[in-house]
Amino acid sequence: MRSPWRPPPGYTGAMSTAANPADEFFHAVGDHAAWSESYYFNFVDHRTGVGAFTRMGFRPNDGWADALHAVYLPEGRVAFTYGRRTDLSPEVVDGFGTADPMVGNLVLRRGEPFRTWGIAYHGEAQDMADPTVMLAATKDRPAGWFKASQLDMDVTFEAFAGPHYAVGGTQGHFEQTGRVTGTIRLDGEQWEVDALGVRDKSWGPRTWQGPSGSAAKAAGPAATESGCFLNWFSMNFGPDLALGGACGRTADGTLRGKGWIQRDGDTIDLTDVVITTEYDPTNPLLHRAVELRATDAAGASLVVTGEVVTICPTKIPRRDGVTFVNEGLARFHTDGRTGFGIAEHWHAVPR
Repeated sequence: MRSPWRPPPGYTGAMSTAANPADEFFHAVGDHAAWSESYYFNFVDHRTGVGAFTRMGFRPNDGWADALHAVYLPEGRVAFTYGRRTDLSPEVVDGFGTADPMVGNLVLRRGEPFRTWGIAYHGEAQDMADPTVMLAATKDRPAGWFKASQLDMDVTFEAFAGPHYAVGGTQGHFEQTGRVTGTIRLDGEQWEVDALGVRDKSWGPRTWQGPSGSAAKAAGPAATESGCFLNWFSMNFGPDLALGGACGRTADGTLRGKGWIQRDGDTIDLTDVVITTEYDPTNPLLHRAVELRATDAAGASLVVTGEVVTICPTKIPRRDGVTFVNEGLARFHTDGRTGFGIAEHWHAVPR
């Protein structure tokens, strides 16, 4: 999960900015109480369906950092891990410089900027046959809801093309596509990974709450009721085709937003994206299928359909309830091609 980049006041479209290698490293900590710096990676092996997502976030003004790392396994299983450190301050983070980001058992190993990263995890994991059990409070989960296991993962992300910036400077966000190779071991099982994926990097003030106050008023009643208020997506169809972006709920209830599409190494904006979702009739927090319709900056239209294979729910406490960030590994289809990626739905659930 990530605290998504939100446009600054007056933002009307994608902001172009040159890729700055310094953005790969830790930025000077800002004064805003919610200042954050985060590193995110996902990937799916198209042959086996094995994949993962990793997010490491630093919140020095709150004094902590955390690392969320989950591996999607065959037959709907998920190996889930969470780590946290509480030794941070702005001075500590400002002193990191070019150090490898590290929280708990997760380490992100820096390579050449915008070219390579290593992702390594060695430690305990919760092997879950049904990861949607995490929608329930821990005390309400059935006995044996997970198996304690040893997870060892060492993979390398190699970029296909340069990063696509939504915005740069003192508050920034970029995304980038690439190939991921390496090994995943869970107890006695092992998978050799040759996958496609997307990474992103964000820095600046980030909050985890859904719309509130004037923002909620502008977005309409649906934004503050129980339901999906944000949809982030990334998908890879091959080294020559990938796309990503985010949609937020608008006043008429539509999930609408922007993004990017990469074809043969060239990346342009998706200027109008609308996503519709089919939910599980027995649980409206679980999405089963999505349809994406978009127009790119060159005027070409795009339609993508997708079915969700496995959902790994994550939970963020709110002042007025909880936000579920449900990470769906999905199979996507467009123009006769099949790809894989993440369909991520955010649900605000009030008390």
